[in-house]
Amino acid sequence: MPTNYNPILTLQKHLGLSSAEIAEKLGITEEEYLLSVGDPPSSLIKTLSSVFGVNKQYLVDGVGPMFSTCTLPVSDILSFRDERNWKQFHTPKDLSISLSLEAAELLECFQWSGSDVEAKSKHARMEEELADILIYSVLFADAIGVDIPTIIHNKLRKNGEKYAVDKAYGNAKKYTEFSETD
Repeated sequence: MPTNYNPILTLQKHLGLSSAEIAEKLGITEEEYLLSVGDPPSSLIKTLSSVFGVNKQYLVDGVGPMFSTCTLPVSDILSFRDERNWKQFHTPKDLSISLSLEAAELLECFQWSGSDVEAKSKHARMEEELADILIYSVLFADAIGVDIPTIIHNKLRKNGEKYAVDKAYGNAKKYTEFSETD
């Protein structure tokens, strides 16, 4: 059995998706997916990696983390804070207030934008406000002593239970609004 077989099935199980659902997201038939899983072509590996954010090395060799990592410059953020001796001011309460204020500043980019829901002319400002939100998020995580990747993976797993693909796919309803027929 090729070494690629188990990592792809493990990924499928981790995502909680059927073969048909995986195939649909990849834009191929279920039969094409099932036939290629045993000896996946590089195009399937590339597509799985792109669509699901999966580490290519994991799919090819079955080693390393399942998901590609995009590292936040956490140490840079904490060093910046520490060089200025600001940790003493970074209580969870004050950081949560700062997060809320920065989120409001991001919203301000869209205020009075009329029909332009993307507010493209304010893209640079949106980047700065989003950076502030992310920086305060890192500082908040440090203040309450949590690991960012762990809490994100835990929340995604919890959301995956609430928002099963078969009910949530293409649906903007809150999970409490799903009916048995959704």
